[in-house]
Amino acid sequence: MKKSILVLSFISFVSCFTLVYAQELTVEQLMKQQEAEENAQNSELAAATFESSRLIIGHSIETTKKRNLDLRISHRFGRVNDGFYDFFGLDYASMRFGFDYGITDRLTVGIGRSTWDKEYDLLGIYKILRQSSGKRNMPVSLTAMAKGMLKTIKIPNQERTFSENLSSTCQLLVARKFSRYISVQVSPIWLHCNLVPENNPNDIFSLGFGGSVRITKRVRCNIEFYPLFSDNKFENTVPPLSIGFDIQTGGHVFQVFVSNTIANNERVMLTQTTDKWGKGQIHIGFNILRAFEL
Repeated sequence: MKKSILVLSFISFVSCFTLVYAQELTVEQLMKQQEAEENAQNSELAAATFESSRLIIGHSIETTKKRNLDLRISHRFGRVNDGFYDFFGLDYASMRFGFDYGITDRLTVGIGRSTWDKEYDLLGIYKILRQSSGKRNMPVSLTAMAKGMLKTIKIPNQERTFSENLSSTCQLLVARKFSRYISVQVSPIWLHCNLVPENNPNDIFSLGFGGSVRITKRVRCNIEFYPLFSDNKFENTVPPLSIGFDIQTGGHVFQVFVSNTIANNERVMLTQTTDKWGKGQIHIGFNILRAFEL
């Protein structure tokens, strides 16, 4: 009886393995066939719609190349209008460092950690559509992003459960490269926080948008804006607006910008932006991206 069970288990295992392997071959064959068809149709894919997978603070439609590891270090400083005593905000800094890995040219996974609220994040990004011209015409690129975030900061006299410290966000990124010099992106986003202050919503929606203008071969000017609606926002928060530059230097991309938010991720950007451009409450920030080919 035991021998029969072992034989049946072995047969089942081999059958499952064969089925999975056959499915993998089928998927690989379909991908190769699709690429061959695209080449046969002389379609031209839009490349480098943006310089990086982050427009400024939010994501762009770009993904990490297959088998590449992107190291990203982000710094945000205090308010410029704090004056010389705080060296125009440079005495204070909030940082995030993270790694993004390209499983394929379309699929990216990543992990990061921010000093603000000692928050960890885990993300997945998939490029659904790629802008192309020719016989196979696609007017826009479409990328989906999902991210989970966990705050680990300890608050005196306040205990929170694991689930209360969790938040999540989903985003669709639609972009079009109009020419070598101009790219535009629309970024609808949904954010959910499990625990929020009283009289504040758990879910926040925003229709973000941004753009990029190439100034020289290696320099771009970027803008990013996420409007907030009066009946769907945290108290005293204002829309985050950021303006900056990308500088491409070989394997590095250096981004420097000014913004009215000190955020390193979407949760802080949409729920804790209270500074106003009109009052000079802006922050200097920069991102450094280093790509490693594995």
